[in-house]
Amino acid sequence: MAALASLCPAAHAQSTYSVGLAAGAAPRYAGSRDYRAVGAPVLRADFGNGAFIDMLQGAGYTYKFGNGMFATASLGYALGRTDKNRVDLPGSNHLKGMGDIRGSLMGAFQLGARVYGDATLSVTLDAPLTHRERGLSGHIDLVVPVIQSGAHIVTLGQSVHYGSGRYMQTLFGVTDAQAANSAFSAYAPKAGFDAATLSLAWNYTLSKEWSVRTLVATTRLLGDAAKSPIVQTKQSYFGMSSINYTF
Repeated sequence: MAALASLCPAAHAQSTYSVGLAAGAAPRYAGSRDYRAVGAPVLRADFGNGAFIDMLQGAGYTYKFGNGMFATASLGYALGRTDKNRVDLPGSNHLKGMGDIRGSLMGAFQLGARVYGDATLSVTLDAPLTHRERGLSGHIDLVVPVIQSGAHIVTLGQSVHYGSGRYMQTLFGVTDAQAANSAFSAYAPKAGFDAATLSLAWNYTLSKEWSVRTLVATTRLLGDAAKSPIVQTKQSYFGMSSINYTF
């Protein structure tokens, strides 16, 4: 969700704060055919000078250039993965013997621009600052508003994700040691594009302070990621709604 949150950089002339609650469903891990309930508080502060703090995106700063381009640097956290079913973390009993992937403190660096009307194209690099075995990854995103009418704003998002060799090995690979402890054969994926996502976000303004945001998305695994022995399905879905109070 951090990547999806970063697609729409905030632009506020004065400080604004949002609180709320979000709930939805997501795959147990990338490639899982099983789903788990997810929920989180919504907490965001935009300080009017480009600085922000967000539960999903982390803490960072967005600089807007005069030509419509923008650059964002942020510090956030990426959850790990377990080899058992858990309520609080991605993971599945299907991965028994694979061991855990540790969560990482992440630095995200994004450069983007408005390309046509309010459509935004951006490129983001995600770099682990702790537990660096996670590897580098990045994504290219295009966000296009399709409905802006009264209380309703609907945007269409398209994204492709790239993983380095280390990232692919951590998320989709199976080492010899893991193969010996699990039901999977050893597998060494190469760097490349690993996923494409199509999303639809709907923001419904109830009043000056209250709003409801809903996001639905589908992701297709690509290349060596899709061929991984741990992958049960190449196609997955995600959905989340939140109710928010902004002041």
